[in-house]
Order: sequence, then structure tokens, then C-alpha cells
Amino acid sequence: MAVVLAFLLMALPSLSEARSVPLQDAFDPGLLRIDEGRYLGQKVPDVGVITETGPARLSQLIAGKPTILLLAYFTCHGPCPATVQNLAQTVQPLEKEEFAVIVLSFDQRDTPESLEKMKANAGAGASHWTFGLPEQGEIERLTGGLGYKFIFSERDQTFVHPTVLIFLSPQGEVTRYLYGTAPQLRDIRLALIEAKKGEARLSDIGDLALLACYQFDPARSRYALHPALLFGAIGLGLLGVTGLVALMYGRFPKGGKRT
Repeated sequence: MAVVLAFLLMALPSLSEARSVPLQDAFDPGLLRIDEGRYLGQKVPDVGVITETGPARLSQLIAGKPTILLLAYFTCHGPCPATVQNLAQTVQPLEKEEFAVIVLSFDQRDTPESLEKMKANAGAGASHWTFGLPEQGEIERLTGGLGYKFIFSERDQTFVHPTVLIFLSPQGEVTRYLYGTAPQLRDIRLALIEAKKGEARLSDIGDLALLACYQFDPARSRYALHPALLFGAIGLGLLGVTGLVALMYGRFPKGGKRT
């Protein structure tokens, strides 16, 4: 069975076209891993999208703003609505900032009705958010241009797919992938700063300084304090402690008499 499954997967031109492949047994999740080095810096395909207000191009939805793109399917009862709900709650402190959140379905069976249900159940607000259905034939172009792969399990009648936030620059270039259903506010904010740093304004200098203090850790899919800054802080701390000890020693030398 394992050999047959491996042969089927190898024979397919891309897993984004493998929505009807039966997933009979456990498989290697690495098959769905995004080759980030290949897609970072690439422009997302400007696909046609059907939104609640009518047809649009993806570039129109980005509208020159740093953007969070989430691919999901709207009949999902697991990670998709949980991720949207968690994201909606997490970005609330950023409501006054300029960015867009776009949630697009990769399931050709989704409808405007399933879109509305997903949006209502997830509790996503109107501000910043757009939900949409890629036009006929555009799903493969979108997912292929992002390195996003998924498989449909006939046994479970569900999709197996990465749970990832894809950050886009105002020009629609991929700048970062953040994995997980519960992204942290700090990571989202830093990824948005990173997405727009090519168009930084004077008012963004503080944000860019904050970004300089952190370094993205791909192994944990999060931002961590930059090692150089961390070691520098430790060095300054040790220097301060040494200076304090020297000062105290000078004030209270051996014998207990003050100098």
C-alpha cells in the first residue's frame, strides 16, 4: 500500500491538483511542506476572486497594503475556522493600522453560502477583512504560485493541508510564512512590518527599529530576539554588575572602614 501511494504521488504533476487522491493511511506530512526559499520574494498570481461584493482581482484586494493571506476551505470543522477566529481576535489591537486580511477558499465546491457561514462562525469583523472564492480554474494557479499543497482524504471527506498565514508586501510579493492555528500578536505585527519595510515612511522608523531587534526562526516559525542584541544585553549587564561590585568594594574595603 505504501509503495502504491508513493507511486501515485510521484506521478502527479503537483499536489495542488491532487484533491481527489484517496488518503488511505498515514502519510508523510513533509509532502505538504512549502519550499519557502523558492517562493519568498515571488509575486502572488493576480487571480480573479468572487467576493461578497462581486468579482475582483487579488491585486485589488491587496490595494497597496501589507496583507495577510489565509488559504482555507469553508466547510472545514477543524483548523480553518479556528485559525480565522484566532487571527480575528489576535489582530484586534492592530485595528487602527493599515493592512488587509484576505481569506480565500481552495475548495472548488465552496459556495457564497459556505463563505457566509465561515465568516459568521469565525467572528471576523468587516474592517480589514475580505472573504472570497477564486474564480473557476484559478485555484491551481494561486496555490501553485505560493507553493501551497493539499490532499483530499476520501475516507474522512476532509482536506489535509498546511495551516499557514502568508504575508504579502503592498506589491503582492510573498515576504513571510507563519505556521499554526494560533499566531501570536508579536509575530503578526513583526511580519506586517517586514512586509511593508520596502515602503517605510518616517512614521515607520520605530517599527523598523523594533524589527531590527528580532530575527525570524524558521524552525519554530516565530520571531525571536536577535542573538547579537541578546548577548550585547548580557554583556552590558555583566559590565554593570562588575562596575557596581568595584564601586561597592571601593566604598567598603576590607576592614569595614569607609574610604
